[in-house]
Amino acid sequence: MSKGLHDHRAEKATANLAPSIQIVNYSRHSTDDIENWVAFAESKMQSRGSRIFVLIYPVGAQIEPEKRIRSDYADQVFREHEVLLSGDQIESILGEIETWFRGDHCSTDNRKSLGLSDYRTWLEKGADASTMHGLCETTRVVMMAITQQMRDHETIEDFYYFLSHELYHAFQQDLEDEGECRHKRNQAGRNSNSVWMYEGAAHYFGTWLVAEEYGKTNYRSEILESAKLAFERQGNSQRLGWDTEPDKLGAAALSLMIEHDMVTEESILDGSLFHECARELEFDHNSLEIQHIKNSWHLIKNDGEVFHFKKEAYRDRR
Repeated sequence: MSKGLHDHRAEKATANLAPSIQIVNYSRHSTDDIENWVAFAESKMQSRGSRIFVLIYPVGAQIEPEKRIRSDYADQVFREHEVLLSGDQIESILGEIETWFRGDHCSTDNRKSLGLSDYRTWLEKGADASTMHGLCETTRVVMMAITQQMRDHETIEDFYYFLSHELYHAFQQDLEDEGECRHKRNQAGRNSNSVWMYEGAAHYFGTWLVAEEYGKTNYRSEILESAKLAFERQGNSQRLGWDTEPDKLGAAALSLMIEHDMVTEESILDGSLFHECARELEFDHNSLEIQHIKNSWHLIKNDGEVFHFKKEAYRDRR
């Protein structure tokens, strides 16, 4: 990976992928390469129903003491950093998003307005954004901030994983579903399957896609290793949720579901697991099968350099 990004005088590069994926890239990574990777990721999906806008931009050093950013979406999730984009660049980005919104017939004018307000806040405060914002069922905005840490220490593989993870969320077709899907999730509250399943699937997909591109065969071991380390970081807590690195823990839980024939790996990798809200409507968070997954996903060991589930993870679930 090339060190550093274009400075605030750099020109942006824009790419359009038919149908309806637009990329605005202010990073040093080639827009052609990013466009090819986006097409590569999309080619793995069973289908895509969303229009997607992807913005990749640099931020500088984190502001100290830490300042959390207030916004309508992802309130106080992102931190303020030195702003590397110029005022003109920020206005250009917001203008492109606003123009892109004009072709959208799904989200309301109010949601578009709130979104633009949030994006302005994030850009003007140097937010370390790493998110997919779903404005409605088929309108998705991916925001990826490239931090100094990423520029100095991460590889091109790390960047492609980051991009793959956020794109996968944009490909998940049921994230903004209303009706029974939303009702079940709200009813379950913190016990809902949604967060750990959709974050875990994004981590699983991103890890697998990078492994496929770079000829690695041990992606399942890598997924379990990441989960084991996360489990140890959180003090050996088994909880699956927002507050416990849900992407890494959830990917291990999904791996165990594959082992128990509860889901297929193919349904994760092609996105079809997220077409009809299976995470809430098919998998009851109170069921014995899901309770077993929640109680056993962390039962991971390594033999040499290979990580796999302990035999206790395969015990009778009755």
